Amino acid sequence: MSTPRILTIMGSGETAPTMVPTHRMLAARIGSSVKATLLDTPYGFQENAPELAQRAPELAAKAVEYFKTSVNVTLEVAGLTQVVEGDALAVERGLNKVKDADYVFAGPGSPTYALRQWAGTSLPEL
Repeated sequence: MSTPRILTIMGSGETAPTMVPTHRMLAARIGSSVKATLLDTPYGFQENAPELAQRAPELAAKAVEYFKTSVNVTLEVAGLTQVVEGDALAVERGLNKVKDADYVFAGPGSPTYALRQWAGTSLPEL
């Protein structure tokens, strides 16, 4: 049996307590062993705010902790806040994490920025 391919689009509040049942239900559809990745591009958009770039690890850590404690899923961070101008090796590593994942969670932030970063990469096909 193949793993289901499910696209779930959430508005704001994707890591609110009220979303725990939704994440649990989606993870359960995959099976008992879920390989999950945080696609962190959406919150890399603050090019003019270096202090937020420094907060990216903090935002990732919050998502990792949310999934660990609330959803019982280990979330690995892709490290793709900057795809277009990112380090080529780091981008390739991040793309591989997404490729190998059963569950990809695109974190909070700007969907428009993320789509611009992903355009022209292999990410849309992954």
